[in-house]
Amino acid sequence: MLREQVMYIQPEKTMMQCSSSLEEQLDECLHTIEKSLADCRLETRDVLKQTVFLNTADKNDFYSLKKELSTGLKDFYKSFYPPTGFIGQPPEGGALMAVELVVMTHRDDRVVISRKDLDDIRYITVNYPGRREIYAAGITSGEISADTLQQSKDAFRLMKRILENENMDFSHIVRQWNYIENITGNTDFKDGTRQNYQVFNDIRSLNYGEVDFKRGYPSATGIGMDCGGVVLEFIAADVPGDMMVIPVKNPDQVDAYQYSQEELVGRAIHGFGQKSTPKFERAKAIAKDDYYYIYISGTAAIRGQKVVSPADVEKQTRVTIENIFRLISPDNLEKHALPVSSAAFPFSHIRVYVKNETDMPRVKKICDEYFEEVPSLYLVADICRESLLVEIEGAIGLPTSRQGP
Repeated sequence: MLREQVMYIQPEKTMMQCSSSLEEQLDECLHTIEKSLADCRLETRDVLKQTVFLNTADKNDFYSLKKELSTGLKDFYKSFYPPTGFIGQPPEGGALMAVELVVMTHRDDRVVISRKDLDDIRYITVNYPGRREIYAAGITSGEISADTLQQSKDAFRLMKRILENENMDFSHIVRQWNYIENITGNTDFKDGTRQNYQVFNDIRSLNYGEVDFKRGYPSATGIGMDCGGVVLEFIAADVPGDMMVIPVKNPDQVDAYQYSQEELVGRAIHGFGQKSTPKFERAKAIAKDDYYYIYISGTAAIRGQKVVSPADVEKQTRVTIENIFRLISPDNLEKHALPVSSAAFPFSHIRVYVKNETDMPRVKKICDEYFEEVPSLYLVADICRESLLVEIEGAIGLPTSRQGP
């Protein structure tokens, strides 16, 4: 959180339209990881979480590449292999892979990093003086052929076990990523078909309903992928009283968990009286002393609860960016007891999802107007509504205008 940074690693040869094999791209990425960490005076032991995005032809190809890359990455990291998720989202430019690293910003002898395994899922705990964090990735069912319902149940069961193993629960999650294969597609059940994203939301609500979210739901992204079932990642925190965890609302958007039934697709899973809304906040701030870090959820061109300009990717991109800047505007943060000492917004990073690969150049051109110097990753992925063409997430770190929490 307050001491993390994000690095994006991509094979430059492929980005320059030069063909190369997966082995060559992996070698190039590993070399870049090593150099990037060294430039920051960090080592592989300082990587808290990594997400590997794959360009695959089909499900068999996805699991074959996942196995091959797992072996190469474990050989590289050795005993410091971090929590790792493999996501079926093609990177821009035809690359076979891209990597997102979450790393410590600097060393501190008072901080203890512990690597743990539970049901073949690796996660990391970071123990600071007075607070504790969990970084987890690649939380997914071992049942490759299972449907979205079973995959969702299994993934949340595993996530719950990790949290309980660290004396936390779902309410401690500050940032969550939900990757869902064929997100807007349907699954056949005995009593009819249901949309995959709605099935996922029903299972999420079932699990979230077990605890009290006194500090709001997590900041989150729910996004599609070509292959891989359902994969979850999260960052959770158990913080002391001198730190604030604050949900940030967007005055131009209805909270996702307040959406009307008319905006939700299809039917609820068997046993639910009505369809469950997506349970996440537009952003989540973690504040301490004169600084805070804000996780910005996956944001799209939605005003109120309606999609803006369904067929216009350029308009949707601009509205999405406007939504983000409205969310973190000084007047909006002031309303959330998060005053800022500067109007500048130092983005840590952004991740951009584009539904149609042919739209990528237009989306990038617009994003470059606002985020040209910001570490960025562009991926091809389906969005949670059929009419949405782009989604953007990120994080910022801001100095406050006060000296205390």
